[in-house]
Amino acid sequence: SRVNVGRDTGPLRLRMGASDASAAPLADVIINVHKGQTGFGIYFIQRGGHVVVTKLDEGSEAQKAGVQPEDRLVSIQDNDKQLPVQNPGEEIVISQKNYHEALTLVRTMHHVRFSFLSNGMQAFL
Repeated sequence: SRVNVGRDTGPLRLRMGASDASAAPLADVIINVHKGQTGFGIYFIQRGGHVVVTKLDEGSEAQKAGVQPEDRLVSIQDNDKQLPVQNPGEEIVISQKNYHEALTLVRTMHHVRFSFLSNGMQAFL
């Protein structure tokens, strides 16, 4: 996999997905990741109405960018602008309703923008 990651260390930014105007999740860790031979190296679980990171592969792009277990996934976006089919490149805000579909979709993507709310920042909300 190619290492092309970035971590947004600036102030919290309001992120709103076009498909869910009522949602406005905060994201303080935003990374762009290319899929490697074994995937993205990020593992998730649905807990308490949120999708959280449970594990990261050692040396994965996400780990190198500072993603940590318990960070909350708030949105995904296909940087190749191929998915979702109905609106290619649209940011998908993760919700309790769509997380299965969103994670299934991300498995088919090759270059993804993941937006997270870090575990440390969650304590302040």
